[in-house]
Amino acid sequence: MSTKKTALYIALSLASIASASSMAADGKINFTGKITDTPCTVSIPSQNRDVPLGNVPSTELATAASKSASKQFQIDLLNCSATVKTATITFGGAVATPTGAGVADATLFAVNSPEGGAVGSTATNVGIEISDSTGAVLTPNKASSTLTLATKTPSQSLYFNARYKSLGSATTGDANATTDFTIAYQ
Repeated sequence: MSTKKTALYIALSLASIASASSMAADGKINFTGKITDTPCTVSIPSQNRDVPLGNVPSTELATAASKSASKQFQIDLLNCSATVKTATITFGGAVATPTGAGVADATLFAVNSPEGGAVGSTATNVGIEISDSTGAVLTPNKASSTLTLATKTPSQSLYFNARYKSLGSATTGDANATTDFTIAYQ
């Protein structure tokens, strides 16, 4: 009987060694990630904000670099983490292009007619200029200078201005634009 027990122990030992070698690693999986703070909740007084630039006489935009009056708009940042100290903002959109003797200006957003507008009803030689609260002009599709956020205030507002700027002698017509924006927190 003791020989049978010894043989059983030897058989079990060999089986466990064999199963261990059959479970050898064929590959490796790495799990990566990062735990981060929630930046801020972005709010605009209305989700799809309209900034009325008004009716501007073409005579006010008769020469290149002429500007209309500015209209202020804001983007609110709510419930910001105390670790979020700075941010940049990028407004996306098409760049305005001059016609005829107009002068190119890569800092202007292109204007267009409203959906369903008549062909040829868009003003020409004019674009929309967006600037931050310091007056720095924001170029389409490029990040702004770094904006310092108030770390002791969980909610704050970023103020911007928009206005028409001519590329040459502006013609009459619709002068609308739509832009998306992205905020990158640091």
